[in-house]
Amino acid sequence: MNSLLFKNWKLVLIAVCFVLIVGAWQYDHAAQYKRGRESMAVEISGRLKVAAIEKAKSDQVISEKYQTGKAVREENERVRYVQVQKIVEKPVYRNVCVDSDGLSVINAAIADGN
Repeated sequence: MNSLLFKNWKLVLIAVCFVLIVGAWQYDHAAQYKRGRESMAVEISGRLKVAAIEKAKSDQVISEKYQTGKAVREENERVRYVQVQKIVEKPVYRNVCVDSDGLSVINAAIADGN
């Protein structure tokens, strides 16, 4: 066996060099893949961070608009409730359930709802 290796030492040397070159090439490609994967992961996480910040800002603006509208609606409801209480406390001697004041409050509530 040793004599066969010594006889064809050039062929063995070429085969070893070929194996070393292929191994180095594969190692380099694996390292490039890892570097590319890490850089893309950083880029993607940066994009997700920016998107999350923008989403939080837009959610805050929407929430502020909703809270403002809700406060206005609640105040209008309080005013209607007080007006209805005042109208209900008035004595009504006719066979009509709602007088003109109550009808105007109801019409205003309908107009605000549309």
